Amino acid sequence: MPFRLTVSVWHRLPVILDLSTGELVLAIAVLASASFIRGYSGFGFSAVLVAGLSFVVDPIEAVPLAIGFEVLASVLQARSVRYEIRWPDFRLLLIAAVIGNPIGVIILTTVDAEVLRAATFGVLLVLSGALLIRRAARIEATILAVFTVGVVAGVVNGATAMSGLVLVLAMSFIAISAAEIRATLVAYFFASDLLVIGLLAVRGDIDEILVWRIIAGLPILAGGIALGSRWFRRSTEAAFRTVTLGLLIAISMIGLLRIAI
Repeated sequence: MPFRLTVSVWHRLPVILDLSTGELVLAIAVLASASFIRGYSGFGFSAVLVAGLSFVVDPIEAVPLAIGFEVLASVLQARSVRYEIRWPDFRLLLIAAVIGNPIGVIILTTVDAEVLRAATFGVLLVLSGALLIRRAARIEATILAVFTVGVVAGVVNGATAMSGLVLVLAMSFIAISAAEIRATLVAYFFASDLLVIGLLAVRGDIDEILVWRIIAGLPILAGGIALGSRWFRRSTEAAFRTVTLGLLIAISMIGLLRIAI
């Protein structure tokens, strides 16, 4: 009986989620990959998910879906990272982001959005590649250094909505451990994404299909994060740094390619 019920639900899923069977299979593969990356690195989920789901759903549907999954991902990771979060830095990053966001919005009103995104991806690609090839000296995690990182991330977020990638790269220059970087990123994304979810709800952008897609994807999200987290615990600092920079390079190259096309 449970097997028949499972088969019945699987056959009904494409209808419930408004996807064909082929689209559903691709969406599952993309979600599993993005979840593993999130579990391992603490970032990159939205970039991978939105890029992958662009072959299945309209980007305007993929973004709210990614943000909803991001919030749940942070909840799933909260217990395992709570003792590694650098709370003073986390609070400082949020304060700095509030200052930087309006500046980014002003820049957005004067410069073409695609040009800004291309410039951001280009800088990320060059700096990530340089760090991957030659390890740079890391600076101390002073209040000024963390605050500066937060302001820059806020400006980029206001102008391009890509603060996460910039934040990851910038934190690679600060002398803190891989576990602390990952945990602080999880907390930062949870706070920022929770705010966006509230705004989407007020605007009425959260509909029944979105909710069903999130519910259906939750087991895949949880499994991918668990596997990625286990992989992270077995990694060295050097391996984490290499994978993180490699992921930034890949995302930047894909972003530039999409803009060019």
